[in-house]
Amino acid sequence: MSEKYIIDRVEGNYVIIEKENGDIDKISIRNVTGDFKEGDILINIDNKYFKVDKKSTEIRKKQIHNKMKDMWEEWADL
Repeated sequence: MSEKYIIDRVEGNYVIIEKENGDIDKISIRNVTGDFKEGDILINIDNKYFKVDKKSTEIRKKQIHNKMKDMWEEWADL
């Protein structure tokens, strides 16, 4: 299984990514193929280029949505 990276933001010609271990790094925007946005999960397709892992990105979005939903439900019960 290849390492996954979360897009934190874009700064100029760089995509700022968070590695699975929490470290922050940057990669050239030219090395990311296809469309992408903050919060997307990237995978390294060779030792240079990255692409969005659509399945992992969708799973992550659902997990965040569920956590937020649970948080608001707990708050409403107070």
